[in-house]
Amino acid sequence: MSLKTPELRSSLLSFATAALQCETSDFSELELTRFRLHGGRAFAVSDDAAQKQHDFVQKAVAKLGPVLGHPKVIITALWDFVTSLDHQSDLQDPKVVSDALDGIAARSSSVCEFFRPCPLIVLPESASRLQIGPVAIERTESRIEEFRKLDERFKFGVGQDWSLSILLAGEEVGIVATLPPTLWSINLAAADPVREEQGLWLTDVALSLIRMSVDFKELGPRVPGVGDVEAHPYRPHDRHDHSFTLKQGGPAMIGGISAPYDYHLTADALLQLGEPSARSKIELAFDAKSKSLAERFHQGCGWLTRARRSKDRSDRLLYFFTALEALLSNSDRSAPVVQTIARHIAVLLTNENSKRIEIANEVKRLYGVRSALVHAGARSALDIDVNTTQQIVEAAYYRVWDDFDLQLAHSEFSALLGRASYGLPLNMPN
Repeated sequence: MSLKTPELRSSLLSFATAALQCETSDFSELELTRFRLHGGRAFAVSDDAAQKQHDFVQKAVAKLGPVLGHPKVIITALWDFVTSLDHQSDLQDPKVVSDALDGIAARSSSVCEFFRPCPLIVLPESASRLQIGPVAIERTESRIEEFRKLDERFKFGVGQDWSLSILLAGEEVGIVATLPPTLWSINLAAADPVREEQGLWLTDVALSLIRMSVDFKELGPRVPGVGDVEAHPYRPHDRHDHSFTLKQGGPAMIGGISAPYDYHLTADALLQLGEPSARSKIELAFDAKSKSLAERFHQGCGWLTRARRSKDRSDRLLYFFTALEALLSNSDRSAPVVQTIARHIAVLLTNENSKRIEIANEVKRLYGVRSALVHAGARSALDIDVNTTQQIVEAAYYRVWDDFDLQLAHSEFSALLGRASYGLPLNMPN
């Protein structure tokens, strides 16, 4: 993403000029709130410089977007640029400003391989790696020699738990550390402060894609079903219930234990994920074109996982509806949103008009529960409401995954559903 626009060039020049005028060597009456020490140079930041910094950051974040644009990274890069200048006259060279804009953009897009423990998915014994778009699950043992060569100070081993533990550190021995037995490996291009957030989002998308690509029985004996709370992909499940309850007029209850709802993939699961049709769809979902059905599908997959992982029923309901609207909302403001989505999801799920009416009415009823939560804060979602919402939304996603070309423009997808909603069969495009 380039920042070399006339607006940003002008904004950078204005900020750098104002910032250089703030440099000082007189600390006698310096206000602490205005003091900035950067690159060995001191500045008494004026209101004008602060405002121009804010203006540039706002414009740059809007240009870079939420994954690459982060104020802290941009501000640090801005002051690195200012302290690299010897004289204000340096700003008269267009190449200096162009290089600075390139540098800020490069700092914002930190390309890396990001690792996190993977307690959620167990690979079959025959496999050491599973790749889902930019997200991989791999046995640490298969990468340990590579890790050891990265930096001679580190002496990595494979541990038995899900922590990265430093066992010993010193000049003579270096850093002795153990890594979890299985890792998520995520290829990222994101601002450093956003790395964890973006890594988790891509992991969540991958999890929903795995579920859609594989027969349910091949996902393991404790695969999360309707109403089950999926374990966290990075954090191990705490099997102990650390609670103590005193019931009025009844016995006391303490704790308990539980097993996680997770994924124990079979060898057949990996074969299904390796089929060309599944690989092609996964690639489309992760490399989606703007305004395509794939783009909406990608967004919805992340929210589906967040819904499954949420323990609170109200959160689950909201996330499932977010996934539903990611798939089915459109830009037509002339039709009521709830009515349109209810009719469109009914069309996706059946060609029988009588059943379409039943489904649409049920979706509208569930929207009423959602609206009471969003607009009035009413936590009135019942288990049956949340579970019914999950069943309907997941069924819609499975139908799209199985029967639609994700390369289709989302507007064309919406038009197909709209035509069929007048009592016609849903005909797939050729």
